[in-house]
Amino acid sequence: MENSSSERNYGLAAILAGALLLRIVLAASFKGHPIDVGTFSAWAGHAAEGLLSFYSPGYFADYPPGYIYVLWLIGKSRALLQTGFDTPEFLVMLKFPAIAADLATIGVIHHLATEQGHGRAKALTLAALYAFNPAVIADSAVWGQVDSVLTLFVLLGVLWLERRPAASGAAFAAALLVKPQALIFAPVPLLWLGNQLFRRHTAAELSLFMPAAILVFALGVLPFAAENGPAWVVEKYASTLASYPYASLNAANVFALVGGNGADAAQTALFLSFETWGTVFLFVILGWAAWLAWRGLTASDCVYLAAFLPVSVYLWSIKMHERYLFPALAMLLAYHILSRDRRALWLFLGFSAMLFVSMAQVLHLSARETWYIPRFDPLLLAVSGINLLSWSLLAWIGWRAERQ
Repeated sequence: MENSSSERNYGLAAILAGALLLRIVLAASFKGHPIDVGTFSAWAGHAAEGLLSFYSPGYFADYPPGYIYVLWLIGKSRALLQTGFDTPEFLVMLKFPAIAADLATIGVIHHLATEQGHGRAKALTLAALYAFNPAVIADSAVWGQVDSVLTLFVLLGVLWLERRPAASGAAFAAALLVKPQALIFAPVPLLWLGNQLFRRHTAAELSLFMPAAILVFALGVLPFAAENGPAWVVEKYASTLASYPYASLNAANVFALVGGNGADAAQTALFLSFETWGTVFLFVILGWAAWLAWRGLTASDCVYLAAFLPVSVYLWSIKMHERYLFPALAMLLAYHILSRDRRALWLFLGFSAMLFVSMAQVLHLSARETWYIPRFDPLLLAVSGINLLSWSLLAWIGWRAERQ
């Protein structure tokens, strides 16, 4: 037994070491997406000059405070080490928080697989599938984005809902502090808490989840709210969510299929604007999620919803960037572990491949300072079609589960 545990630990350590080394090399070798890396670099420098004055009037900053704290540390470290902004060392520093989140997520996946009784080889294989997933690597180590940080907090929040509701609330609040896209996952804890309250007639979980979530969120925003006024936080999230008024921002989704990539959200298609269609689809998605939750929610069901929601919003809502599919990858792998449904593993592989293709295409174009994929680009249309077919299978899995 001890030998088996030791071998498993050595195997995981080897995967983590290989994943880290690969990411460090790529992080130093690729400058990443010019806009995102340039923005994060500027924010790190600006935050280091004065954290509480970061959100100064007229300064562009569409991220909430959570990741600004991280960039402040990076900016201070850069100044202390006297590292130039245009050096490979600074690129590694800038990308390292996302890389660290990748490694933590790999550990969570391995722990979950082991805990659920999957064998040593299966647990290591699943960890390796995420560790060396080209889409996951490209997002953090090449592109320079921080979707993996959001994903880690959401994954922990979902997995902790039943057994550790206070920790779950803290994790969801941390996710919301990092990126507003965390709101996509808000129905998961809300539906689960509603299920506890109205079907099991207990408010114990609610009394633990909500105070922890409120406390963590308040601690994150209060220093800036004290500097900018009590309404600042609402205005910050509202302005961020209202930005980028386009049907699709290189997302390979339904709107891209009808020529909406880079199109104004007010543009009309089939008698309604893209924005109106997106709103209609969003209500349908929320209604579908509520219907799936009506029979009750197990831990596996919550993880399924955490996979279904980002895929559905990505495919059927406006203002979607190409990377917004990213958190669904870890959720699909976790759902496969909990449910042992092989179709979830195939969806993980399929969406990973399509996300990598989309990101590679956008990165290739960005090197030529072209920010949008042409509206009727054959590759964009093909990837959008495949994503829609894959989503259909994901919806079918949920419908069949509800019927059983």
